[in-house]
Amino acid sequence: MNLVLPSTRLILNYFLSCLSGASTLLDRRFSSLAMTPASPISSTTPLWSMTSSRIGAIMNSLSLNLLLRSLHDRRFSLSLIVLALAAAVALFISVQNVQRMTKDGFENTIANVDLVVAARGSDIQVLLNAVFGIGSTNSLMAAQSVRDIADLPEMAWHVPVSLGDSHRGFRVIGTTDAIFAHVLADDDKRYRFNKLLGLAVGSDVAARLNYSVGDRMVLQHGLGDYGAAHDDLSFEVERILQRTNTPFDRAIFIPLQASEAIHRGWRGGRRMIALKPEHVDAHDRHKEAEHHLEGHKHSYDHENEHHDDHDDADSDTEHMHGPSGIDAVFFGLKDRRSIIHVQREVAAYEAENLMAVIPGITLSRIWQIIGLVDRGFIAINILIIGLVLLSMVAMTVLSADNRRREMSILRALGAAPRLLVFMLMLEALFISISALLLGVVFAGGLSLVAQDILAVQFGLMSDQGFMLSDAYLAVYLVPTALLANIFPAMRLYRNSINDGIMVRR
Repeated sequence: MNLVLPSTRLILNYFLSCLSGASTLLDRRFSSLAMTPASPISSTTPLWSMTSSRIGAIMNSLSLNLLLRSLHDRRFSLSLIVLALAAAVALFISVQNVQRMTKDGFENTIANVDLVVAARGSDIQVLLNAVFGIGSTNSLMAAQSVRDIADLPEMAWHVPVSLGDSHRGFRVIGTTDAIFAHVLADDDKRYRFNKLLGLAVGSDVAARLNYSVGDRMVLQHGLGDYGAAHDDLSFEVERILQRTNTPFDRAIFIPLQASEAIHRGWRGGRRMIALKPEHVDAHDRHKEAEHHLEGHKHSYDHENEHHDDHDDADSDTEHMHGPSGIDAVFFGLKDRRSIIHVQREVAAYEAENLMAVIPGITLSRIWQIIGLVDRGFIAINILIIGLVLLSMVAMTVLSADNRRREMSILRALGAAPRLLVFMLMLEALFISISALLLGVVFAGGLSLVAQDILAVQFGLMSDQGFMLSDAYLAVYLVPTALLANIFPAMRLYRNSINDGIMVRR
C-alpha cells in the first residue's frame, strides 16, 4: 500500500469507507458504466443497488481532484513544459508586435502626403530616402521644377525637403514651415521657425541627446560619423516636437534657407572658407521663405548675396555653392481622385526628368519585401511552438509508466475509458491555456520594458502594448495541444487494460 500514489490512496480510502466489503465484487461491467450526474450515496447503500449513474457521480466528483493532485505531484516537469511553451508564445506575440509596429510606422509617416516628387529613379529608393532617411537619390530637383509642379491647379500644398547633413547620427532635414502644418503631429501644426539658425528636434533626438529648448548644436556635413562639422555656424533648439511614432521622431528640422547658408564656402564636401553668423542674412526670413519655392522666386542662387557686405568672402565667391537642388517634395492634392492625372503630368514634364511616387502603392511594395522576412520569423516561431508541443507529448509518454498503476486502479474501480482520455485531455488543456496566458503576460512585460529602447533606437512604438487580436493564437494552440495528447492518452488507455492492479516486481 505504501507504493500507491497519494491520490490513488485517497480514492481507495473513500471507496473503502463507502463500500466496505464490496471490493471483491468489482468486475468488468464497471468499465462500461455511464457517467451521468447523480446524488451522493451513503455508506450503507448496497453495491448491487447502486445504479450506473450513481457510480458515475462518484467518479465525476473525484476526477477533477485526482487531476489536480496528479498535476501537483508532477509540478516540476510540468512547470518546465509550461515555461517553455509560454516563452515560445511570448516570442511569437513579440514578433507579431514588432511587425505591426513597423507597418504602422511606415503607414503613419506620410499619411497626409498624396505624392512624393523627385528626380526620376526607383520609386522605392525615392521614398526610402525622402521619408525614412535610407540610401540616397540619384540626382536633385531644380527649384524651378518645384515651382512649375506646384503651379499645377490640382496641388493644395507642398513641402520641399533637402537632405545630406546630420548631427551625431541623426539626419537633418532642411524644409519649410509647411511640414509642421501638413505632415507632423497636430500639436506642432502652428509651429514656425523663429530664426534662420533655429531648429526643431524630434522627440527621440531630444531624449537620446538630452536636448532642451535653448540649447545649441553644430551640424555635420554628410551622413554618418565621418563628415566635417559646420562648426562656424551653430543652431539653437527652438522646439521639441511631439512624438509621432514615425522616423521623423529621429530627425532634426532646419529652415531650407539655413540648409543653403551652412553650405556657403563648401566645395566637394570640404569647407573652403569659414562663415560667421553675421554673414548669414537673416532679415525678413519669412519673406525670403516665400521666395524659396513657395513664392515662386528662385532662392538657391544666393552665392553673391553677401558679396558687397563681406570683403573676406570676395575671393572665394566661386566656391560658395549652396545646394543646387532639393531631394524631394511632398505634395498634397485638393482632390485625391486626380492623383493619377497629376502623376502623368509630372512624368511628362519636359524641363527635367521627374517622377511622382504614390506613397501607399510604394509602401505596399516595400512591405511585400519586408513581409518575406517577417513570414520567415513567424515560420521559425511556429516551429519552436511545435517543438515545445512535441516535448509535452514526449513528457506525457515518458510519464505513462509511472501512471500505469494509477490508471489501472481507476479502471478497476469502474472508470470508463472516456474518463481516462478526458483526464489527459483536461491536463493538456490546462497546460496549453496556462502557457498561453503566461506567454501573453511575458510578451506584455517585454513590450513595456523594451518600449523606450524600440522607440529611441528604431523609432517603433505601440500605443496599445500587446494587442488582444493576438488571442487568435489560442484558436490554434489549444486544439493543437489537445490533438498532440491523443496518442499518449490512447496508449495509456491500452496499457491500463492490460496491466493488473498488482504491483509489478
